[in-house]
Amino acid sequence: MNARRSTTNGMTGATPAWPLLLACGCLVLASGCTSLNVLERQATTPVLIGPDGVATPPAPVPMTLPRFLGIDTIGRRCIRKTVLLGQITYEKAATAVPALQPPPMSLPSSHPANAASPSPAVAGALKVKEAKVATAAKVKALGVLAGEDCSVNPHVEEAILAGLDDVSAEVRIAAIEAVIASRRGCDPGCGGCCSIPIRQKLTRMVFEKTGPCCWFEPSSKARRLARLALDACGGPVEPDACGCEIQTDYPIEGPPPELIQQILSE
Repeated sequence: MNARRSTTNGMTGATPAWPLLLACGCLVLASGCTSLNVLERQATTPVLIGPDGVATPPAPVPMTLPRFLGIDTIGRRCIRKTVLLGQITYEKAATAVPALQPPPMSLPSSHPANAASPSPAVAGALKVKEAKVATAAKVKALGVLAGEDCSVNPHVEEAILAGLDDVSAEVRIAAIEAVIASRRGCDPGCGGCCSIPIRQKLTRMVFEKTGPCCWFEPSSKARRLARLALDACGGPVEPDACGCEIQTDYPIEGPPPELIQQILSE
């Protein structure tokens, strides 16, 4: 009896083994989560290449207790799964409730399919956007040609003539600036882009009117620059193209001889 009682007391006083087993299992699970976190971070971290062509190792991430136990990885995965579950639930509910369905996506104004749209506003917006893109390209191209001599490359003169007839004021201004740039450092009417067709177009832009108060060139900035370009090219091809009277006689500078004699006699 005493031996059985002592054995029973020894078994009762012994520490149970399940807390130790649970701690070991948590440690193994945490180490596995930590290794997965390290692998995920290595897979998503960009590789930096130094100036010498050698890959630079990423900066070490400070270790914390949640990161060591893998709690942050578990939290991120739970958040991703929760968001995904919410999206799936919303899509399932939208099939039953039409009010929850998202509105149909509209095409951007620059999409080519808008050209066949039955709405004139949508089709017009596409044309306007394409015209703006084309205008910017023409202005950039004329800026490249600015300062080039038309006598050396005839393609420059063709581009300037087309730019002077363009519907966009920005393109016409860029073409006039190209003419002015070709005249820098040269004598008037010598070389550059001062051919007869260009001077005729500049003369028309400066002097021609379509009405009592309406100019052929509606842009005042383009008219001012055309006047400067025409002056740099030696003026209009035809002297009477400006529509003003040409003065042939000029007053004699100085008093008449009669007045001089009268002053001397006094």
